[in-house]
Amino acid sequence: MNCLSSICKYVLYCFNLIFVIVGILLIVFGSLMLTSIENVSDFDGAVTPISFEVITIVIGCVTFLVAFFGCCGTIRENICLTKLYTSMMFVLFILQLVLTCWVFVNRSAFLGDMSKLVSNLWDNKDYTAMGLLEDAFGCCGNTGYSDYTNTLNTTVPGTCCGFLDRTSTCPTPSVYQSRPGCNAKFTDFWYDNMDIIRWSGLGICIFELVVFLIAGALTNCMRRQNAMGPA
Repeated sequence: MNCLSSICKYVLYCFNLIFVIVGILLIVFGSLMLTSIENVSDFDGAVTPISFEVITIVIGCVTFLVAFFGCCGTIRENICLTKLYTSMMFVLFILQLVLTCWVFVNRSAFLGDMSKLVSNLWDNKDYTAMGLLEDAFGCCGNTGYSDYTNTLNTTVPGTCCGFLDRTSTCPTPSVYQSRPGCNAKFTDFWYDNMDIIRWSGLGICIFELVVFLIAGALTNCMRRQNAMGPA
């Protein structure tokens, strides 16, 4: 049993050490992106680039905090920290399970939310985020290039033609005319990858459950050792 508990301890320690590094990288990455963005408006109901950076930093902080408790609790064999880590892993498992079940059951609602996301960006005139979508997904406008030429009565931005700079001029109209709207393109992306998202979420749930069980077993070993006292 001592050998098994030692294996569990060092497996958890290595696992959490990796995620401590991942958490730090997420915090640094989100902070760098946050400081590099200037003059971005915060519109109500729209996920702007600023929101994305903040979410990245929050995820990094949570990952770092949970993994840090796991590292300290396992390597120092501290029951309090290990109990706290086990509780956190259980909460994360429940949240991940609920989210995964929601995606499985509410597939159409999830795709509808993705469609509303793009519509909110367009309606709130968040053209910075629209430019990122146009460049990443090879699309143009909300429903098509006519959103610029007819609705806004303006020229089609360069991001509809493969340029990173929106002020660039498209070489020929046929380039952006052949591109679909970002609303349909973005929704189709999530539709095509829905199975990967759902089964990946289920895999993460199973992984978190295994970690929770190992952490719980290690906590019980520590409790028994403390109850027995020093040999």
